[in-house]
Amino acid sequence: MQSRLRAVSALEPTSPVATAVEKRERMSLSARTCVLALALFAEKFFLNGFVNFRAAQAARGLATAVRVIQHFGFRFAVSFAIALALFVYVRGDATLAAVNQEARGAPVRFRWLALHAVLLVPIAAALYNLYGTHGVQLPFALLAAAAVALTTLSVAALLMGLAPWRIWRDGATAVGHRWLYALGAALAATVAIVLSQQLWIPTAQVTFDLVQLVLRPLLPTLQADPVTRDLYAPHFAVGIDPICSGLEGMGLIIAFCAAWLVFFRDEYRFPRALLLIPLGVVIVFALNVLRIAVLVLIGNSGRPAIAVFGFHSQAGWISFNAVACGLAFVSRRSRWLNAAAAARMRSATANSSVNPTASYLAPFLLVLAAGMISRASSGRFETWYALRLLAGAAALAVYWPRLGGLDWRFSWRAGAAGVAVFALWWWAGHLLLPPQSMPAALAAMSAWNRALWIAGRIATAVLVVPLAEELAYRGYLLRRLVAADFESVPFADVGWVPVLVTAAAYGILNGPLWPAGMAAGIAFAMLLTRTRRMGEAVAAHVFANALLCAAVLLGHQWQIW
Repeated sequence: MQSRLRAVSALEPTSPVATAVEKRERMSLSARTCVLALALFAEKFFLNGFVNFRAAQAARGLATAVRVIQHFGFRFAVSFAIALALFVYVRGDATLAAVNQEARGAPVRFRWLALHAVLLVPIAAALYNLYGTHGVQLPFALLAAAAVALTTLSVAALLMGLAPWRIWRDGATAVGHRWLYALGAALAATVAIVLSQQLWIPTAQVTFDLVQLVLRPLLPTLQADPVTRDLYAPHFAVGIDPICSGLEGMGLIIAFCAAWLVFFRDEYRFPRALLLIPLGVVIVFALNVLRIAVLVLIGNSGRPAIAVFGFHSQAGWISFNAVACGLAFVSRRSRWLNAAAAARMRSATANSSVNPTASYLAPFLLVLAAGMISRASSGRFETWYALRLLAGAAALAVYWPRLGGLDWRFSWRAGAAGVAVFALWWWAGHLLLPPQSMPAALAAMSAWNRALWIAGRIATAVLVVPLAEELAYRGYLLRRLVAADFESVPFADVGWVPVLVTAAAYGILNGPLWPAGMAAGIAFAMLLTRTRRMGEAVAAHVFANALLCAAVLLGHQWQIW
């Protein structure tokens, strides 16, 4: 009997139940790194609330140096993190993969995470008293040094909580030369921003002259002041400040192209591949000139709000993202520039039918892209919100056959979860947002146009957004944090860490209502992992959004929309 019991015990670790528990308790190094990045990102913006930025702008001496270092240091850190993640993702190796899997055997240590959370309190106190007087009368240098030291200890505690130091050391070693490429890209981007300030005025003058050249055939009565660089259309005026020269975008595209070519130097044909750098600079500069010209045309056509509050704030980022992605996409598929293009295209053609990532992410990404275009073409009020509906619906229609394997059934649990999420969201909206009535621009529309806009907003919120967001966050990201072959991961085997990571990402997307967004993300994910039905999470999301629409229209709670 004892021998039999020992045999049964030896088999237990390989049982399905034990395997599921084991998967829930383990997390790869890449997943831990995502948790680290999300935590630091959220805490940075949380701690910003304790800094008196108006007093910081007026400070002098050492305080000015600290503010400048923080300003450019943050940009360097973000550029470095994005570049490193990109290089690791596109050029992995067996050593890095082995370390990534090795981390699955390391537990998360909550005592270190608790220490990290406790250290945030004195950090917030130091930042609160750094600029201005708020009760603690200490020299600026001492407060700044204390904030830096406490922040270093807090980050170290977070690292130790997520994984033992040995795992992080092995991962850093496995990254190898990618550190240098990411460092070079981040330094180049930051230095380009700094040095470009010296060229702002002459470049702004060139931009001014070219914008005139573009607008003269379209606006013959255009007036221009070369001293102040002001352009006067019949019904709209624009001043081209040095910051509008486009040099920041040019610097960023130089850094991007240089890092891209260095990292993929084995694939590209040199020296011809170097043409990508001046090509990117010319395209970015030309698009900046075109952006300002279109801004004048929009404002002069009687839509100054769209020009100033919509197009002006979105067009620059849209242009840079389009150029960077376009150059990367086209150059890696050009046989003239890239020696590996032919083999890659054959491989992509062979594997296109089995790659599920686009099916889960395309609807969400197209809704985001449509939102950028909608805001760029609107003023203070987003008139063309229905573009999100059209983009999301089109993507879902294209990829729906690929998603047929998911379980779309739902039960009463979805309704209960939706009501709970709605109640929390409604309460957070009252607590965190000032009350708002119907936007003036919407109220000024004709009854027919107003009804169409509201119908489009409701359809987007109830029919498109729940599907697009649940597919991206819960269908893809939740399981991608567990394994690269995410479709092979059962929803029931997803642990609490991916649930929290996806909830944090979802919360950040919702801005000021991020606490309610995180809670909603946890609720939807838990519902999905318990029932194993995507339909449960989507239906709960639909119920919550439908109730929010009713609260806005019937209860006049426009701040939660």
